[in-house]
Amino acid sequence: MRLFSLARTLPRSALIKICIIGTIVVASLLLSITRVNFQGDLEGLYLLRGVKGWTYELRDDVYLGEAERLIAKVEFRWLHDLRNSDSKNANSAHLRYKWNTRGGHGYIHNVNPDGTEFVICISRFLDSSGKIPRGLFIGGELPQPIYGNDGVRLNETGMAYKQGGKWYHIWCNANEGIANSKSPEKMIYPSEWDFLGSKVLFSSRKEIVLKSSHQTSLDGVPVRIDRFLFHNANDRYLILAIKVKNIGDKPTGFFYVYGDEPWLGDYGTSAGNVGWTEGKLYQYAGVVDPIAQTTAGIADIGNPLSPYEQGRNFSGLANFISWIGMVRPSLVYFANKEGDPHDESEKIPLDSPNNRVIFGQWGPTKLAPQESATIILAIGMADRNPKTGLPTQPKMTLNWDDMNKLMRDEK
Repeated sequence: MRLFSLARTLPRSALIKICIIGTIVVASLLLSITRVNFQGDLEGLYLLRGVKGWTYELRDDVYLGEAERLIAKVEFRWLHDLRNSDSKNANSAHLRYKWNTRGGHGYIHNVNPDGTEFVICISRFLDSSGKIPRGLFIGGELPQPIYGNDGVRLNETGMAYKQGGKWYHIWCNANEGIANSKSPEKMIYPSEWDFLGSKVLFSSRKEIVLKSSHQTSLDGVPVRIDRFLFHNANDRYLILAIKVKNIGDKPTGFFYVYGDEPWLGDYGTSAGNVGWTEGKLYQYAGVVDPIAQTTAGIADIGNPLSPYEQGRNFSGLANFISWIGMVRPSLVYFANKEGDPHDESEKIPLDSPNNRVIFGQWGPTKLAPQESATIILAIGMADRNPKTGLPTQPKMTLNWDDMNKLMRDEK
């Protein structure tokens, strides 16, 4: 009561000064325990529980794997509505995209006049070590304002396809890594690479080309890794070129691994997922001949070897990964666990409820000083063979001259 009585006797100017000082003190105290971490995305203002000694963290975007830390948010959905105003493109397939060159993350949204959509999220996720990769790595969720009041719909993460008003999960967060040829078990994952920057090399409503650059060390030798992503409107796949160059003064070598447990159909479950190559299904764990075959993938059709899947309906969709050009994988396999390949003759059913995987391994590849090797992959959603009903690689149009020129000119 005395405090209120004193306040009534103070001049108005003094009260204003006290309020201003009090606000500054409170703001200073909050800032002293809050990490302000803006990436320039301007998706909104997000207050999260802090990590690494901070009580809070204030961000302008959040990624897949961080929702449980979210305390409060104010979102700028109007920016998306303004950015994605496409009335003049409504009658043709077109791309919407957002790429943060400094942060090395973003998304591509492929919109078609028949109502289907295809989404590619790039480096918008926390990896298994709790770190966020920067650069052209498939995975993560769309910015939260896009979801509106519907919350986070996990089927729309990674690569996703929308048909008949429903989203289907196609690829999850990619599992990639590089290791020196002497110690293939000691993988260096993308979030541990030095991020050197990224660029939008070309963009239009019909085509986009992105680049990210990285550096790491293999057996004490520095290597540079340049990644190029090519995607066209109306395609349900992308081309990813991974150029590994020895920038040191002595030879080195590398293994490269790319794979995923894609949870095809519905996020969070491997139920219904089996492997496939052209003309063949893999209901058992198995190894693919990477010379005889150039494409493999996962199909969401059900595995009769898994009793709990019989009688259930699955999406019938399939994904694929194709290795293109001269640098082919040395190992490709389907399994119930990463790093655990088995021959089909062992008769191990693909029946893990949440971890049926496809993986490829390249190497060992030797590199002399200033020598490079480029792995080229097509990754996306498979078509269906109208005669057999089995998955098949979609027809792809590759402009090798343009691709080679872009990769050659970008030093």
